[in-house]
Parts: sequence; C-alpha cells; structure tokens
Amino acid sequence: MGSSGVDRFGDYRGKVEPTKDMCRKEMKNVELEEIGRSEYFNNHSDVPSLMEPVLLGDKLENGRLVVLLEATGEKIGYLPSRYSNLLACMRKGFSYRGMIVYSNLKPFPKVDVDLNAYE
Repeated sequence: MGSSGVDRFGDYRGKVEPTKDMCRKEMKNVELEEIGRSEYFNNHSDVPSLMEPVLLGDKLENGRLVVLLEATGEKIGYLPSRYSNLLACMRKGFSYRGMIVYSNLKPFPKVDVDLNAYE
C-alpha cells in the first residue's frame, strides 16, 4: 500500500487519512468530469466563463464531490475520483474555493479549475 509520489492526492488510494499538509495543497488545472450532464450545462447549453469563482460542494452527490459555480450554486461538474480524500479534509474543517482556468464548449464540453484550501 505504498506510493512512489509525495503529498499528492493522486498518489494515495483507498482509505488513507490525508494529513493537514495534504489538505492545504493547491490543486491546479483539475479537469472536471461529466460537464455535459451538469446542471449548469443543462440550464445554459454552454460552459461557464473563464475566471468564474467556484467552490467545492460539502456533500457527496452520487458518491462524488461536485464543483459549484459560486454565484448561482449550479453544479458544473465532478472532481475526478482521485480527489475523494478531500471529503475527509472537509470533515477536518477545510473548504475549497477557486476559479475556472479553462473552459471550452467544442469539440466537447470541458472545464478545468484551480482550487485552494481554506481553514
């Protein structure tokens, strides 16, 4: 159950309890999943704009962590499952906010976000 990486969420599998240092790590250019099925996409037939503020929902939806548009609370996509340990961080009092750093509708809906931890 070892890992060749150091202090990255993608390096840890299973039910490893994240450390506070891991919880504080910035997440850069995280590609969200299921954008085309999201509440935002269904409401607007589009993807949100660059630099729009986002936040990480504090509850699982269908077993996944969801990223919300801060202004409206609309769901814009899911975090990849390798970030599922963030739920344990949130239980320790962390929250996550950031912004959209990449957004494109074609050839398929794609949104990347940067997320930062707050205690």
